[in-house]
Amino acid sequence: MEPRSAERSSGTGKPIEKSANEAREGVVGHNVRYMLLFGLAGVIVAFAIVYGYFFAH
Repeated sequence: MEPRSAERSSGTGKPIEKSANEAREGVVGHNVRYMLLFGLAGVIVAFAIVYGYFFAH
């Protein structure tokens, strides 16, 4: 196991206080919502094609 950094554990038993920007871990911006939208649309189209090919008679 790696030792905890000072950033993760203060050693005093008190919770570490961070600003909202420091605590945010997700990616913001970078057109992530568009990538998720197009990926979801692609999966829906792929399932529709598979359904049409195998199950719709």
